[in-house]
This record gives sequence, structure tokens and C-alpha cells, in this order.
Amino acid sequence: MIETLEYLQLFARFPLALHRFLRHTVTLDEARRTVRDRMQTRDARFLHIVERGVYAYPRSPYLQLLRHAGCEMGDLRGLVKACGLDAALHHLREQGVYVTFEELRGRKPIVRSGLTLAVTPRDFDNPLVRRDFAITTGGSGGLAMGVNQNLDLLADETPFRRLMLEAHGMFGHPIVLWGHVLPGASMRGLFMYARMGLRVDAWFAPRPWRDSKHWVKYGLAATYMIACLRAAGTGVPFPRVVTLDRADVIARHVRRSLDRHPRCLLFSGVSTALRVCLAAQDLGIDLTGCGLLVAGEPVTAAKARQMHEVGATVIPTYGVVEAGMIGYGCANPTDVTDVHLQQDAMALFTYPHRVDSSDVTVPAFNVTTLLDTASKLLLNVQIDDYGVVEQRACGCEFDASGYHTHVRQIRSYSKLVGEGITLMGDDIVRILEEVLPARFGGSPLDYQLLEEEDERGFTRLNLTISPRVPIRNEQEIVEVMHQALRQSSPAGDMVRSVWQAAGAIQIKRQEPVVTATGKVLPLHIPRRSAERT
Repeated sequence: MIETLEYLQLFARFPLALHRFLRHTVTLDEARRTVRDRMQTRDARFLHIVERGVYAYPRSPYLQLLRHAGCEMGDLRGLVKACGLDAALHHLREQGVYVTFEELRGRKPIVRSGLTLAVTPRDFDNPLVRRDFAITTGGSGGLAMGVNQNLDLLADETPFRRLMLEAHGMFGHPIVLWGHVLPGASMRGLFMYARMGLRVDAWFAPRPWRDSKHWVKYGLAATYMIACLRAAGTGVPFPRVVTLDRADVIARHVRRSLDRHPRCLLFSGVSTALRVCLAAQDLGIDLTGCGLLVAGEPVTAAKARQMHEVGATVIPTYGVVEAGMIGYGCANPTDVTDVHLQQDAMALFTYPHRVDSSDVTVPAFNVTTLLDTASKLLLNVQIDDYGVVEQRACGCEFDASGYHTHVRQIRSYSKLVGEGITLMGDDIVRILEEVLPARFGGSPLDYQLLEEEDERGFTRLNLTISPRVPIRNEQEIVEVMHQALRQSSPAGDMVRSVWQAAGAIQIKRQEPVVTATGKVLPLHIPRRSAERT
């Protein structure tokens, strides 16, 4: 937590930092040039960051890991020169130089052969950066965690967003936000659009500010930053509260924007964007020309299909608060989850990881920050996600700028375990978002698996179904789930047999659980109280 005096100092420094941030406007040519230059200096910038932020910083956990592996700065330089950055990082990973997501968040000590390090989240703060303001993670993967941000990082990320707007033909068209007011992704977007000389047309907040227990502290910070942006002439709109049950308001606003312009960009969470599209469908509103820049959770085929049915285009994003933006959606994608890795700012490779309490091994992402302005210094951090990483020439604006690495089918492996056995992630998502809605009605937002303990302490999987969906025979739903699992794969059939024998799945008629940031996750596993301490 930021001490009161330090917090007030951030307020005092912010206007000057904002003036420095806004005095330069990023053009398309500059964005392309910046990316090209940074791509050519990846190795050198990595070595510079590690030399100043690790070897010259005795508190760094990475210093202990590197020395435990027998790697001094000279050895690292030689390794990178001999085999290149990405291969060098993979070699370090094999030597035990990595940090897991649980270790990064201070939930577990770092334990390697003969080495044990007790760590806290602040041990991974980048010592090279200023702190212009602070935000917290969304907490959907566990405990929320404070992360220091600085406008220099947003300045470094702006070229990537400028290329995204160009790739999808959205530059110069109205921008609408339906995101939270408290400092987070919406606020970051406001700053970057302002640095491109763009104005946000409207900002809607899905939750009242006072819904957060930190609303006084962070609400004050948000109000102050909005006031500073408005005073600087950016035209930032003051947010208007439109709750999740009024997605029709957003749909109508987007339609009015499209009546005046050929295109419109709506930034929102995946689930909230789907609500807008479902509302548009109910109202008979065509959203052709609307680009949905979505964040916060994976885009699934079922959700994307319903977005496409009203004419919207889906632009996925992939980022981690601790690391910054990792990827934006390809304009010529292999599938709807396909994003371009921001290779000038991030190194990413997969490494086999066996998921706890299961026999499943996944290609887990290991990431390393290559910008010295990143709020957290990450060196081979295994970020709790896995998926497909591939090289492909797609011909879009990102590809032309040198971003040839694609990442897709991104999932969190911590959501693969429930009921003491492995859940088949993609199979479960398909059943909840496609099979059940097709058979019984409703949308992907109406079904969710919720892991809870019953009155005797047994773990149960409650299939929560919105009361809006008319169900005549609840047992039929369970049977359809079992049948779909049986047909999915041998592993799915094994899961089905265990669940069926234990009577694990119970029907619960309630609205699916919505996270604090508006997500409706197909599988919701509440953190146990012991993990929240």
C-alpha cells in the first residue's frame, strides 16, 4: 500500500508528468519508426535493463536466481550474444531462472534446488521507473494487487495502440468506453488516445464508484486525473454510470455514432461487450461498422459468433497489469483469439508446465519485459496462462511493422482444476456457451459452473442458470452435460464418469456470478478464505 504522504506526492507530481506526456503527438509514421527501431535493439535493451535493474539492485529476487544458476552479468552478455535473446531466456528457464505467478504475487516463496526466497509483490517493482499513479489488478485470478504505473510506460505503449487503430481502420472514428472509472484499463486508454490527439466520444461506467471498498482513495485519484486531462484540453468526457442491466443504452449510443460515422470503436470487457450485442439483437439494432476492442477475459467462439451476428467486429486484447499490453488482435486472424505479440516490449515463449493436482501439462507462457518503463520487472515470469505461439505472415499493419509472432487460444491453467479432478477447459466452455444455449435457450452469459462447498463440506459443482431461461426438467440439463462430455474426448468422458458417480453437478437457478470488473467467467472458483489473508 502507498503511504499517505507518498500518495499525496503523486498528486503533486502528476500535472507536470501529464504536461510532459501530452506535449508530443504520436503519428502513424512515428509509431512505425519507433517499433522498427525497438525491434532492432531488443537484445541490447534487455541487457541494459538487467544490468541496471537486477545486478545493480541487491534486493532483486532475479539476482539471487541468476547467481544460484551461476550466471553473472558477463555470462549473460555472452549467452545473449551467442544464441540471441529468446534462446538465452529459454536456457535460463531450464536453469531455474524463472518466477511463477503465485511467487510474483507473493503468495508462495521462491523455491529452487537449494534456494528458498520469501518474496512480496513489491520485490518485483521496477527500480528504474517513476510512479505517476497507482492501480490495482482486477483480482479475477485471485487477490487484487497494487501495481505502480507511470506515464512513460503509456508513452512507450502508444505506438502499438496507434498501429492497432490503423490495422482495423478505426483511427479518427468515434471512441466509446464502457469501463470502470477507478484507475485501470479505461483510464490507460484515455491517456494513450490523448497522446495520439484523439478525443473519446463518451465514457460509461458499469458500476457506481462507491461499489469499490477503495472508492474514496481511488475515486479521488480518478477524479483528479480526469480533471487534469480536461484542463489540458483533451476533451475527456466525465463518466456516466450505466449499469450492466442497461446495455441497451450503450447499444443505442453506438448506433447513433454509426449513423454519423462509418465506424465506431467500443472498448469494453468481453462479457459487457456481449451484453451490448445481445441488447442490440433484442432491439433490432445493426452494429455493422462497430469495432469491439475487448479485454479482461478470453474471447470464445460462441461469444464472438453472437457479436458477429449484429455486424460487430471483434478486436481482442491480451495484457497483464504487471507487464502491460502483450498483444492486440490481428486484422487477418487465424481465429478470433489471434493477437500479435508486442515483440519490441515483451519476450514470450512457452514452457511445459504440469498443472497442480492434475495430470495435465500445458504450454505455459513465460514473459520478460523489454521496456525499462514497465511497472514490474519481469524475467521469465510464468503468468498463469497458456496457448499457441507461432510465427506467421498475415499481411496486416502489425505484420508490416515487424510483429510476426502470433499468440492465440489463450487460457488460464489455474481454471483447469475443480472438483479435485481436471476440468477440460475448452470442452467445458463449449458446452456452457454453445451446447446448453442451443438446446435450452439463453446466451453464453446465462450459464456458469460455480464451485462451492455444501453444508457437509463436500465440494460441489453448481451449474448456475439464469432464471430468465425457462427450464422444465433440470435433470435433462445434467444429462445433456454428461452426454456432451462423453462425446468430447476420452478425457472428457473420464471427467463425466467421476462427476456422474459422485452426483457432483447440481442445478442452481440464479444469475451467474459477475466479477467486480463485469466478467462472467464460464467457470467460477471462489478463493478460499485462507487464501485471502
